[in-house]
Amino acid sequence: MRKLIALAFTAIIVCFTACSGNDDSPNSAQNTDTSQLLGKWVIYKGIYGEGTQPILYESNGECGRQILEFNGNGEVTETLYSDNDCNIGVAGTYFWWILDDGNIAFGAPNSYHHIITISNGELILDASEEADYIKYYHRPNN
Repeated sequence: MRKLIALAFTAIIVCFTACSGNDDSPNSAQNTDTSQLLGKWVIYKGIYGEGTQPILYESNGECGRQILEFNGNGEVTETLYSDNDCNIGVAGTYFWWILDDGNIAFGAPNSYHHIITISNGELILDASEEADYIKYYHRPNN
């Protein structure tokens, strides 16, 4: 009987510790500076498929073909414009968060994510592992 109780107790402990954190769920931004991330970013280049030529996108002032707007609450609004008159074709909401390794993730927590890096005023959205593309953004009117 003691062995059965000990086995049940061990199973409960294993269940609770196996279901604890350390997954891709959002974490608070502890030591990662995200101040450069916040605000609007306009796509200007995309590479779709390894070894393919980049596609260059034109920008029309405040709108381009695609805008990502990162908010301080972890939400990202993606807006796709249908023409140069800034008419919205499609809009959606995604999320950004900090991974355990300090990288910035973009996507849907516990589902998929792409890695974001920011360097010299350029945001790079690397989806090469999940979707085989890399997109490049700059601030509006750059």
